[in-house]
This record gives sequence, structure tokens and C-alpha cells, in this order.
Amino acid sequence: MDHEIEILTELRQLKSFCRRARAKKSIALDTEFERERTYKPILQLVQVATRDEAVLIDPLVLEDLSPLWKLVADPEVETILHAASQDLEIFYDKTRTLPHGIFDTQVAAALLGMGEQPGYADLLRRILDVRVKKQERVTDWSQRPLREAQMQYALNDVVYLHELRDELSARLKKKGRLRWLAQELAHFEELDEYEVDYRRLWRRVSRHRSLDGKGLAVLRELADWREHSAAQRNIPRNRVITDDVLIDLSRRKPKAVDELHVLRRLHSREIHRSGEEILEAVQRGLEVPQSEWPQLPSIREDDPEILLTADLLSVFLRRITRKASIATSYVATKKDLVRFIERVKDGDDSANHLPLMKGWRYELAGQHLLRMLEGKVSLSVKAKNRHIQVVETEPDPS
Repeated sequence: MDHEIEILTELRQLKSFCRRARAKKSIALDTEFERERTYKPILQLVQVATRDEAVLIDPLVLEDLSPLWKLVADPEVETILHAASQDLEIFYDKTRTLPHGIFDTQVAAALLGMGEQPGYADLLRRILDVRVKKQERVTDWSQRPLREAQMQYALNDVVYLHELRDELSARLKKKGRLRWLAQELAHFEELDEYEVDYRRLWRRVSRHRSLDGKGLAVLRELADWREHSAAQRNIPRNRVITDDVLIDLSRRKPKAVDELHVLRRLHSREIHRSGEEILEAVQRGLEVPQSEWPQLPSIREDDPEILLTADLLSVFLRRITRKASIATSYVATKKDLVRFIERVKDGDDSANHLPLMKGWRYELAGQHLLRMLEGKVSLSVKAKNRHIQVVETEPDPS
């Protein structure tokens, strides 16, 4: 269905729309942006809808979007998005304030068993029997003027969100899972969701486990430097230096610029521009005392006994999630189960902070998996129908 298109390019228009939207107590929001060539996303279009009005906002013309951002931060106004993380990252970067009242239709659908990351168009088709055109999925949103087809495509991303939200909410309520949704959405209002911890970025570098303690200390400084450099230059971090080069630098620990030229994937232009900064980061890492070297969390994913136990828990978990009609991987992955097993086995207090030990995941699955680890529950196969059954070896007091 095509919708009448209104493009807001003046602050007075935006303020007027936001006043009307605040009175409605909810907005549907989506953004179009480009970030492949930059460190921070470049906002190119904003789509907003109430239950009876939809507009496009052109941020390339209207740079002051503060009236809209205030709505997203207003706890009295619900903001409905699909796959909200990147949109809210832009919001936080522009305002340095936390959003409130977020409803993410992708999360809501996942809690109804519609997949781990169900797509928007797929949900519209399955829930509302609405089919939207997809030909503008890959398009240049920076071009002006926008074509009619582009604008209609963009509007479609928000005009159905209220209806989709209502249906998802009703289904969650029927299943008694609205509390689950509230728990899943709470992180959008937490500062840790948006602030970069530069001193922990080394953990994201691929192959970091190949380094010894001193190498990790160097890597920590290099990863910190790379992130600040990428942010300052507004280019993707891997355009500064790739992960492979960071690992090689951390292993070689060069002390002179000439030693950088032997690194095949470190471009000479980057050496000319940042060679001294790279060496300074390496030196900072070398000066870290051994007692302050980064510590790798223990992993036992190669421990055959733990892997076998994780396989057994996986069967139990799949049985639980099938009965609950929810994607198993959304509750816990194999890696989550390994971490769960090793920390519970070690009596590690940090086990209490694992997702399986908190909130709805604990209620649905974690408490039962824990009983299996404690030998209070076992699995067997019924001889009659070959179905897996749960055997309580020790009665559950609850």
C-alpha cells in the first residue's frame, strides 16, 4: 500500500510533528545510514510514524533533530523499532542521553519462537499478511532528490510497526511472556550498551588467544590506540590496521620504524602517518608489569568431558525450547552451555551473572539445566515410543 509522503526539512515542521506525536504517546522509528566507509554512521534519512501519521525527516538538510531525540528519551513515549541496536546507537551518539520506553519487534518475535533474529518483511507477511516491496533494500540513501520508490520503501519500515507491536504484545501476553520482553529490552536503557570500553577492545581482536601475557599487554595498547585513531579520523578500525597486523605487531614487538616495513599488510602510508604512535603503543605495553598483564578467561571448549556434558545439556535444552516454542539458540548457544558448565563446576561466583542464571532464561531453562549438572535430573528414552523423557532422580522442592 502506498502512503502519502511528507518530508520534513525545517525545524518548525519537526517541532510541530513531535508535539502531535508526544500527545499520541508512541512513535515508530527507523533510520537509513551509511557506515561502511566511516567510524561513525552517517545518518541519511529518518522515518517516523504515529498511529495515524507518518513522515520522513531529511537529516542532510535538517541537522537539528533534538525534538525527535527528546521523544526517544521520554519515558512517557514508547518508541517502536525493529532490530533497534544500530538506530539507538545513532541516537546515543547524537545526544549522549539514554533512550527509554523501547519496544523492539524483532526481540518480541524471537520470544514468540519466530527465530533468533526474524526479519521485518518476514514478520509483516507472517503476522499481518502484508507484503512489502524489497527492490530498494540496497540503495543510496545519500542521493537527492529521493525517488518516489525509495520514499515509499522507507515509509513502509514504520507505518506497520504499531500494528505489528500490538499483535506481538497480545501474543506475548497470552503466553505470559511480557515480563520476558521487559527483561530483554532493559539493556537498551543501560549506559554499557553504548559506551566503548577501550581497555577491553583487545578481546575482540581475532586470534588474540595466540599471544602470551606480554603480547596481550601490547595488544591491549594497540587496540586502544587503533580505536581512538579510527574515531579521530572517522574511518573503520580495520582501515587503520587490520586484526592480523595487530597480532603480528604484538608478537614481534617492534622498537624502530624500520621494523614496521617487514609487515606485509601494514601499508607504507600508515607507517608514515602513524609509525611513531604504533611504536609508542608497543612500548607502553612492554612497560606493563607482569602482575598487570591482561588475563584470558579460561576456556575448556577442547575438554572432551565438558563437551560431552554440553552435548547432553543441549539435548535437554532443545527439549525445553521445543515445548516452549522458542529458538534454542536465542536461549543459549553451545558456547553459552560450555561457559555455564565450567563456571558452575568451579563454583565461580560469576556464574550468577550468566544469562542462563538470570531472569526468564533461568526460569525457563537455567534452573533445570542446573539440576541436571547436580545429578538431580536425567534423560532416558521411552522403550515404547522412543521419545526422550526427563527423569527426576531427586524431587524438585519447588
